[in-house]
Amino acid sequence: RARRGLPRRARGGHATLPTMGVALQTANFLLATAQWLILGRLVLRFFIRNPQNAVWQMFLIATDPPYRVSRILTGGRVPENWIWLVSLLWLMVARIVLTRLAASLLP
Repeated sequence: RARRGLPRRARGGHATLPTMGVALQTANFLLATAQWLILGRLVLRFFIRNPQNAVWQMFLIATDPPYRVSRILTGGRVPENWIWLVSLLWLMVARIVLTRLAASLLP
């Protein structure tokens, strides 16, 4: 008999956590999307000549939040030219931690 507020137990004795699995997968997907957007911004900066280009503006808007977090984490000690690398590194570390967490929590 399941207690109130706790998930029911599966046959093997493991608690079924479908919502946690979906949440972890969604977070991993969002972090991966941020990584690809940063790589796209890195590549596009060599080809886009007009800074008012709509595609370029979309990449700037989409990658600004991870860049802001990187600036806060580094305390402004990393030059602006290298903030993309710091952003990619912490996103990669966050995805690895998230994947390990999912593997240890989910049956």
